[in-house]
Amino acid sequence: MGRGARAEMETACSKVRSPDRVASRSVEPSAARLRPLEPGDVDSLIRWVNDAAVALYLSQAVAYPASESDGFRWLEALSRSHTDRVFAIETLEGRLIGSIGLHAIRWIDRKAELAVMIGERDCWNRGYGTWAVRETLRLGFEEMSLQRIYLRVASDHEVAIRLYRKCGFQPEGLLRKDRYVGRGYGDTLMMSVLKEESAAGESGARTP
Repeated sequence: MGRGARAEMETACSKVRSPDRVASRSVEPSAARLRPLEPGDVDSLIRWVNDAAVALYLSQAVAYPASESDGFRWLEALSRSHTDRVFAIETLEGRLIGSIGLHAIRWIDRKAELAVMIGERDCWNRGYGTWAVRETLRLGFEEMSLQRIYLRVASDHEVAIRLYRKCGFQPEGLLRKDRYVGRGYGDTLMMSVLKEESAAGESGARTP
Protein backbone atom coordinates (compact mmCIF):
# COMPACT_ATOMS: atom_id res chain seq x y z
CA MET A 1 0.00 0.00 0.00
CA GLY A 2 1.38 3.40 -0.95
CA ARG A 3 1.92 6.14 1.61
CA GLY A 4 -1.01 8.18 0.29
CA ALA A 5 -3.49 5.30 0.47
CA ARG A 6 -2.20 4.25 3.88
CA ALA A 7 -2.59 7.80 5.19
CA GLU A 8 -6.16 7.97 3.93
CA MET A 9 -7.01 4.65 5.56
CA GLU A 10 -5.48 5.75 8.87
CA THR A 11 -7.43 9.00 8.69
CA ALA A 12 -10.68 7.10 8.15
CA CYS A 13 -9.93 4.72 11.00
CA SER A 14 -8.92 7.54 13.34
CA LYS A 15 -12.50 8.82 13.24
CA VAL A 16 -13.68 5.65 14.93
CA ARG A 17 -14.13 5.97 18.68
CA SER A 18 -13.53 3.14 21.09
CA PRO A 19 -16.34 0.54 21.19
CA ASP A 20 -16.98 1.21 24.89
CA ARG A 21 -18.32 4.65 23.93
CA VAL A 22 -21.12 3.22 21.79
CA ALA A 23 -24.53 4.35 23.03
CA SER A 24 -25.89 1.88 25.58
CA ARG A 25 -29.68 0.99 25.49
CA SER A 26 -28.61 -2.31 23.97
CA VAL A 27 -30.81 -5.37 23.91
CA GLU A 28 -30.20 -8.54 25.91
CA PRO A 29 -28.92 -11.49 23.82
CA SER A 30 -32.27 -13.28 24.26
CA ALA A 31 -34.34 -10.33 23.00
CA ALA A 32 -34.01 -11.19 19.29
CA ARG A 33 -33.57 -14.17 16.98
CA LEU A 34 -32.63 -15.08 13.43
CA ARG A 35 -34.90 -17.08 11.14
CA PRO A 36 -35.06 -17.82 7.40
CA LEU A 37 -36.57 -15.12 5.21
CA GLU A 38 -40.16 -15.81 4.13
CA PRO A 39 -42.42 -14.50 1.31
CA GLY A 40 -44.33 -12.52 3.93
CA ASP A 41 -41.16 -10.47 4.59
CA VAL A 42 -41.04 -9.01 1.08
CA ASP A 43 -43.22 -5.96 1.84
CA SER A 44 -40.93 -4.90 4.68
CA LEU A 45 -37.79 -5.50 2.62
CA ILE A 46 -39.11 -3.34 -0.21
CA ARG A 47 -40.17 -0.59 2.18
CA TRP A 48 -36.73 -0.50 3.77
CA VAL A 49 -34.86 -0.47 0.47
CA ASN A 50 -36.99 2.42 -0.72
CA ASP A 51 -36.41 4.41 2.47
CA ALA A 52 -33.62 6.86 1.62
CA ALA A 53 -32.27 6.90 5.19
CA VAL A 54 -32.01 3.09 5.28
CA ALA A 55 -30.70 2.75 1.73
CA LEU A 56 -27.97 5.36 2.14
CA TYR A 57 -25.44 2.87 3.51
CA LEU A 58 -26.72 -0.44 2.15
CA SER A 59 -23.96 -2.97 1.56
CA GLN A 60 -22.61 -3.36 -1.96
CA ALA A 61 -22.56 -7.13 -1.34
CA VAL A 62 -26.31 -7.45 -1.98
CA ALA A 63 -28.46 -6.41 -4.93
CA TYR A 64 -31.56 -5.73 -2.83
CA PRO A 65 -34.92 -5.89 -4.64
CA ALA A 66 -36.73 -2.59 -5.20
CA SER A 67 -40.20 -3.85 -6.13
CA GLU A 68 -42.53 -6.61 -4.95
CA SER A 69 -42.01 -8.76 -8.04
CA ASP A 70 -38.26 -8.33 -7.70
CA GLY A 71 -38.56 -9.31 -4.06
CA PHE A 72 -40.17 -12.68 -4.73
CA ARG A 73 -37.64 -13.46 -7.47
CA TRP A 74 -34.84 -12.46 -5.09
CA LEU A 75 -36.12 -14.81 -2.38
CA GLU A 76 -36.45 -17.64 -4.88
CA ALA A 77 -32.88 -17.10 -6.08
CA LEU A 78 -31.64 -17.09 -2.47
CA SER A 79 -33.41 -20.39 -1.80
CA ARG A 80 -31.40 -21.99 -4.62
CA SER A 81 -28.10 -20.30 -3.85
CA HIS A 82 -25.13 -22.26 -2.53
CA THR A 83 -23.14 -19.09 -1.91
CA ASP A 84 -25.60 -16.98 0.13
CA ARG A 85 -27.16 -17.54 3.52
CA VAL A 86 -29.57 -14.80 4.57
CA PHE A 87 -31.72 -14.45 7.68
CA ALA A 88 -34.50 -12.24 8.96
CA ILE A 89 -33.84 -10.44 12.24
CA GLU A 90 -36.90 -10.34 14.48
CA THR A 91 -37.75 -9.63 18.08
CA LEU A 92 -39.01 -12.43 20.30
CA GLU A 93 -42.46 -10.87 19.89
CA GLY A 94 -42.22 -11.73 16.20
CA ARG A 95 -41.59 -8.23 14.81
CA LEU A 96 -39.39 -8.21 11.71
CA ILE A 97 -36.79 -5.45 12.07
CA GLY A 98 -34.03 -6.27 9.57
CA SER A 99 -31.99 -8.84 7.70
CA ILE A 100 -28.44 -10.14 7.77
CA GLY A 101 -26.51 -12.54 5.59
CA LEU A 102 -23.28 -14.09 4.44
CA HIS A 103 -22.69 -13.65 0.71
CA ALA A 104 -20.19 -14.69 -1.96
CA ILE A 105 -19.35 -17.73 0.15
CA ARG A 106 -16.23 -19.48 -1.15
CA TRP A 107 -16.28 -22.92 0.43
CA ILE A 108 -12.76 -23.88 -0.62
CA ASP A 109 -11.28 -20.68 0.79
CA ARG A 110 -13.68 -20.73 3.77
CA LYS A 111 -14.61 -17.07 3.51
CA ALA A 112 -17.74 -14.94 3.01
CA GLU A 113 -18.90 -11.31 2.92
CA LEU A 114 -21.25 -10.05 5.62
CA ALA A 115 -24.08 -7.59 5.04
CA VAL A 116 -26.62 -6.37 7.60
CA MET A 117 -29.64 -4.06 7.44
CA ILE A 118 -31.73 -2.83 10.37
CA GLY A 119 -34.71 -1.52 8.45
CA GLU A 120 -36.95 -0.29 11.26
CA ARG A 121 -35.64 3.12 12.28
CA ASP A 122 -36.95 2.92 15.85
CA CYS A 123 -34.65 -0.09 16.32
CA TRP A 124 -31.47 1.80 15.39
CA ASN A 125 -28.85 2.28 18.11
CA ARG A 126 -30.49 -0.27 20.39
CA GLY A 127 -28.01 -3.11 20.05
CA TYR A 128 -29.88 -5.26 17.53
CA GLY A 129 -27.20 -4.81 14.87
CA THR A 130 -24.41 -5.80 17.25
CA TRP A 131 -26.37 -8.83 18.41
CA ALA A 132 -27.16 -9.94 14.84
CA VAL A 133 -23.55 -9.54 13.65
CA ARG A 134 -22.20 -11.54 16.59
CA GLU A 135 -24.74 -14.31 16.07
CA THR A 136 -23.99 -14.47 12.35
CA LEU A 137 -20.28 -14.67 13.10
CA ARG A 138 -21.03 -17.58 15.42
CA LEU A 139 -22.99 -19.32 12.68
CA GLY A 140 -20.28 -18.64 10.11
CA PHE A 141 -17.34 -19.77 12.20
CA GLU A 142 -18.85 -22.55 14.31
CA GLU A 143 -21.52 -24.08 12.07
CA MET A 144 -20.23 -23.29 8.57
CA SER A 145 -16.53 -23.70 9.43
CA LEU A 146 -15.54 -20.41 7.79
CA GLN A 147 -12.09 -19.01 8.47
CA ARG A 148 -12.56 -15.40 7.39
CA ILE A 149 -15.57 -13.05 7.24
CA TYR A 150 -15.15 -9.64 5.66
CA LEU A 151 -17.30 -6.63 4.82
CA ARG A 152 -17.35 -3.29 3.06
CA VAL A 153 -18.54 -0.14 4.84
CA ALA A 154 -18.63 3.53 3.88
CA SER A 155 -15.56 5.17 5.41
CA ASP A 156 -17.70 7.96 6.90
CA HIS A 157 -20.25 5.62 8.51
CA GLU A 158 -18.76 5.89 11.99
CA VAL A 159 -21.64 4.21 13.83
CA ALA A 160 -21.36 1.05 11.71
CA ILE A 161 -17.56 1.00 11.92
CA ARG A 162 -17.73 1.17 15.73
CA LEU A 163 -20.21 -1.70 15.71
CA TYR A 164 -17.97 -3.85 13.52
CA ARG A 165 -14.89 -3.12 15.60
CA LYS A 166 -16.85 -4.07 18.71
CA CYS A 167 -17.55 -7.44 17.05
CA GLY A 168 -13.87 -8.02 16.29
CA PHE A 169 -13.52 -6.69 12.73
CA GLN A 170 -10.27 -4.96 11.85
CA PRO A 171 -9.67 -2.47 9.02
CA GLU A 172 -7.71 -3.85 6.07
CA GLY A 173 -7.62 -1.13 3.46
CA LEU A 174 -9.37 1.78 1.83
CA LEU A 175 -11.03 1.65 -1.60
CA ARG A 176 -10.87 5.23 -2.81
CA LYS A 177 -13.86 6.78 -4.61
CA ASP A 178 -15.50 3.37 -4.59
CA ARG A 179 -19.15 4.43 -4.09
CA TYR A 180 -21.28 7.01 -5.86
CA VAL A 181 -23.22 8.97 -3.24
CA GLY A 182 -25.41 11.93 -4.12
CA ARG A 183 -23.33 14.05 -6.45
CA GLY A 184 -19.93 12.63 -5.70
CA TYR A 185 -17.88 9.59 -4.84
CA GLY A 186 -17.12 8.18 -1.41
CA ASP A 187 -14.48 5.82 -0.05
CA THR A 188 -15.13 2.30 1.19
CA LEU A 189 -13.35 0.76 4.17
CA MET A 190 -12.61 -2.96 3.96
CA MET A 191 -12.75 -4.84 7.28
CA SER A 192 -12.44 -8.50 8.27
CA VAL A 193 -12.37 -10.83 11.24
CA LEU A 194 -10.76 -14.26 11.43
CA LYS A 195 -12.18 -17.23 13.29
CA GLU A 196 -9.58 -17.00 16.04
CA GLU A 197 -10.23 -13.27 16.49
CA SER A 198 -14.01 -13.38 16.63
CA ALA A 199 -15.89 -12.05 19.64
CA ALA A 200 -18.88 -14.14 18.63
CA GLY A 201 -18.48 -16.30 21.68
CA GLU A 202 -20.08 -13.50 23.70
CA SER A 203 -23.39 -14.12 21.94
CA GLY A 204 -25.94 -16.27 23.67
CA ALA A 205 -28.44 -15.86 20.88
CA ARG A 206 -31.26 -18.08 19.72
CA THR A 207 -31.22 -19.39 16.19
CA PRO A 208 -33.67 -21.29 13.99
